[in-house]
Amino acid sequence: MSTDMGDEPSLLAAARAGDEQAFGRLAAHHRPGLELYCRLMLGCPREAHEAVHETLLRGWRDLPRSAPFAPARIWLYRLATDVCLEDRAEADESGRRRRFDGTEADDR
Repeated sequence: MSTDMGDEPSLLAAARAGDEQAFGRLAAHHRPGLELYCRLMLGCPREAHEAVHETLLRGWRDLPRSAPFAPARIWLYRLATDVCLEDRAEADESGRRRRFDGTEADDR
């Protein structure tokens, strides 16, 4: 699979029209950056992987409602930010605190 995204606007248009393969190419291209971004936000590789999965699911579901002229990178990273912030809020509400390495801190 090529990582050249010179045809990203046409892939995005095709994905908006329901082309799963076009969305798959966009997702494959942006996944490594999203993994890094989510890992930096969450501090845990496993949770970052789950956040990217959720981001891409939301991306596919919400694609028809996304800004028609926005590059895929913009709305995917916006979705990833939302997913990570929701995860952090849930962790705070449950009293779970993480250390930088992603393990839960013991407050005892």
